[in-house]
Amino acid sequence: MDSGEVLLTPGPVMLHERVVRALAAQPVSHRSETFRRLLDETRGLLEKMAGGGRALVLTGSGTLAVESMAWSLVGPGDNVLVVSHGEFGERLADTLRRRGAVVNVVESEPGSAVPLDTVIGELEKGGYDAVAVVYTETSMGLSYRETAKLAEAAKAAGARVLVDAVSAFGGEPVPPPGVVDAVATASQKALAGPPGLGFVIVDEEVFEKLRSRGVPPGTPNYLDLGKVARFHAERRETPYTPAVTLIYGMLEALRVIDEYGIGAWRERHRRRAEALYTQMPLEPLVMSCEHRAWTLAAFRTPVPSSILAVKLAARGIRVARGMGSLKDRVIRVSTMGWSPEEALNNLPRLVREILEEVER
Repeated sequence: MDSGEVLLTPGPVMLHERVVRALAAQPVSHRSETFRRLLDETRGLLEKMAGGGRALVLTGSGTLAVESMAWSLVGPGDNVLVVSHGEFGERLADTLRRRGAVVNVVESEPGSAVPLDTVIGELEKGGYDAVAVVYTETSMGLSYRETAKLAEAAKAAGARVLVDAVSAFGGEPVPPPGVVDAVATASQKALAGPPGLGFVIVDEEVFEKLRSRGVPPGTPNYLDLGKVARFHAERRETPYTPAVTLIYGMLEALRVIDEYGIGAWRERHRRRAEALYTQMPLEPLVMSCEHRAWTLAAFRTPVPSSILAVKLAARGIRVARGMGSLKDRVIRVSTMGWSPEEALNNLPRLVREILEEVER
């Protein structure tokens, strides 16, 4: 059912009409050659977008992808440095603690980035097995573009590098496998696919280690990327019944982006974000232009964000409020998916009208 509402939320996002049509097809057996070809093409396009590596396909949200990455590549007792800029950085640290890792967190004030020198200084103390970072912190609209340099320092210190790129992959040039060890992402954000699929793209060497080893102690079957890697490599299948029809939609979404051009697709996000940052009658939460995300923009609100969000919804546009302590002080606007340009262009005017209405 089409609600008539324009989604400018950071997931799910609006789908291309070709994707909507693809989702209507009957499922095929996930043990058939038809499905194997479907999976092969989906993985190939993900790897092309990542700039290399091996893509692992999971049925679940971005959280599943991040947790599978953490539980498969970090062991109990490992020392892990987490670079956190908000809610999802905190979730990443919590996931690693639940895995049994010894976690040290470096963090920043809301809307500001952790200085790279701080991270490098911590790494130079030695003893870290892994470093984990969220590339685009969805709660803040902050992209940590120092990630490639962080990875270089981490590799020099002998640490693995895990990247939560759920809100970045596809919409920003995330460091590729090889520079980092693993990148976790999801279908329903800058890939403009249906919600419900997660992906972990791993370095070739990591892929081979995953497929050849046993199950890490304490890892649930569904979070075991080694099992996924073996099924992908040896059978061109998934270990368990996947969401076949979602993969139909995801493949079509990736085909559309590939035809559009990956570079042009990223530029589309950058251009849309820049227009929002310059035209909105609100203060950006992230003050440094260098760290403002391309896939979503976050703004401080002079009135409760609940009021602004409700009044925008009444005008047919859905945005997201802030998270955590910023819930009623921030709105977040997505540039992702196939939302109409007209809606984004009109948003600053609508926000201005609402602020004038509330202040009268």
